[in-house]
Amino acid sequence: MARRHAAIGLPWAILECHYISRAAFLAVFKAYEGRVARLVKERGTARDKLKLDPTETRDLFDTWRLNELIEKNLVSLREVSHAFFREQDVPEPYDSKVSRIYHELSILKEEHLSVRDFPRGSGGSREFARLFREVSEYYPQRLRRVRDLFARATQRLEELLPRFAADTIVLRSAYLFRNDLWPDNPGVGLSRFLSKMFPAEGVAHGFLQIARSFFKAGFFDHAIPSARMGVRAAAKKAQARSARGQEAREITADLDRVIARAEAELKALEEHVS
Repeated sequence: MARRHAAIGLPWAILECHYISRAAFLAVFKAYEGRVARLVKERGTARDKLKLDPTETRDLFDTWRLNELIEKNLVSLREVSHAFFREQDVPEPYDSKVSRIYHELSILKEEHLSVRDFPRGSGGSREFARLFREVSEYYPQRLRRVRDLFARATQRLEELLPRFAADTIVLRSAYLFRNDLWPDNPGVGLSRFLSKMFPAEGVAHGFLQIARSFFKAGFFDHAIPSARMGVRAAAKKAQARSARGQEAREITADLDRVIARAEAELKALEEHVS
C-alpha cells in the first residue's frame, strides 16, 4: 500500500482515501438507518421503544461492509494522513480527526461483534436485554458522531485544497475517478471539489485546468469532455453572476479552443491510423 501511495503521490492518495472512505461510511450509515426505519414501520412503534432479538440486532449492519470500511478504507486513510501531515512541525487538525474516526468505528465494530457472537436462542435472557440496551444507545450515537467527524474532516480538507491546485495528478484523477469519490452525484461532487480548490477563480476555471492538463499530456479523449463540462459550468456562472459575464465568456472561449485543438488532434490520429 505504501509503495502505491508513493507512486501516485501523497496529496492524491489522501484525497482519494478520504472521499472513498466517506462514501463507504455514508453507505453503511444509510443502510443502518434504513433497516431501523423499516423495523419501526413494521412494528408500528416509536424508535426509542423498538425491541429486537439477537438475529435482528446482528442484521442492523452488514458485517463484511463494516469490516472493509475499517480494515481497508480507514487503515489506508490513516496511513497516508500520518505520512503526509506528521512530518510537519505543527499538528494538523485533519489528521487528528482521521484518527478519531478510525477509533470510533473500531469500537463500533467490537460492539457489533459482541452482538453477532451472542448465543442464538438467548433473545429473552437478562444478559441480552442489557446488551441490547447498550447497543441501541451506542449504535446511533457513535454513528452520528462519526458522521459529524467526517463532515468536519471534509471541511478541513477542503480548506487545504488550494495548495494542490497545480498538482496535475490531483486534477486529472479527481475528474477520472469522480464516480468513485462522489457516487451519489459525481458531477456535483466534482464541481464542489473544484470550487474549493479554486475559490477565487471558480469551477469553470478548474475544468479549464483539467482540460489543459489532459491536452498537454496527449489525452485528447479526456480533454474534450472535461472542457465541455467547463463550458456548462461557465454558462451557469454567467447566469448566476451577470456582473461577471465577461469573465465567464473569456473562460468559455479558452475552453472552446481546447476542444477545437483536441478534436483536431484526434482527427489527425484517426487519419494516420487509417
